[in-house]
Amino acid sequence: MANILIIGDGAIGLLLSHFLSKAHNVHVLTRKATTNTRFYCKAKQPSQKINARFITLTQMSEQPVFDIVIFAVKAFQVQSAFTQVKPFLSSNSVLILSHNGMGNVEMLNEQLDKQHALYFLTTSMAGFKTNDFIVQHTGEGKSILGACNPCAHSYRQAMCEQLQNVPLLSYCTNIEQLRFEKLLVNIAINPLSALHDIKNGQLRAPYFNSIIFNLLTEACQVAHALKLDIKLADALNNAYNVMMLTAENYSSMHQDVAHNRQTEIDAICGYISQQGKRLNISTPLNDALLAKIQAKKSVV
Repeated sequence: MANILIIGDGAIGLLLSHFLSKAHNVHVLTRKATTNTRFYCKAKQPSQKINARFITLTQMSEQPVFDIVIFAVKAFQVQSAFTQVKPFLSSNSVLILSHNGMGNVEMLNEQLDKQHALYFLTTSMAGFKTNDFIVQHTGEGKSILGACNPCAHSYRQAMCEQLQNVPLLSYCTNIEQLRFEKLLVNIAINPLSALHDIKNGQLRAPYFNSIIFNLLTEACQVAHALKLDIKLADALNNAYNVMMLTAENYSSMHQDVAHNRQTEIDAICGYISQQGKRLNISTPLNDALLAKIQAKKSVV
């Protein structure tokens, strides 16, 4: 049994805390009141209490040493969260990132000691919070773990065993490739659904065809320059498949814009824009969506 800290009590943080608490001692770092019990719900099944302890940053010093720290926060929150918990890491704590978009891996590796393993967990497990204390598990989905430094690669088998209660978990030897493939789906869906105030499935309308094609063309040119094996046809097929499977859903960026919250656009279209400038590749459509979403988001 491991001591696990999950940073963030959003939908994914609560889903992970529910599954991992079946085999481990789980704490969830939250900014909200910690006295309320959290619950997991799925379809018409009875709700279940999440057997994790919810704590605030001021309570961190009272907790046991954490073997695994999972960052279930948005991309722009990772550095701040890491800075807050770094004083409480042990010499061999394992860190796991899980968010949309790119970035952060290189940044954290520069700040970690060589004995700190860093992984990335990408998941298509779906859920949403009906209020601050209840998470609805709305869709099955694969969760894939990958090593982001040599130390993590050495302990991959042990880490998969520690996380085996996460549904449909597997290991990927090339997590950067997989992250970029998911990035392409996010580029095709998130900003356009947010700007046009529509559900994912509505992006399959003919009006969006050329926009999505050109957005992904720019991103694939960046991928090729980064030596990633990304094909435009596959990227388009993946994006439209996700639109179909999540046709009645609103994207996370749509919800962020609708609720006047900061978005992950900097780690999505912003990443393509940044890499395009670095690699001398023109990315006008990604640049434009970056600017439009930035103009909508609140300053937090």
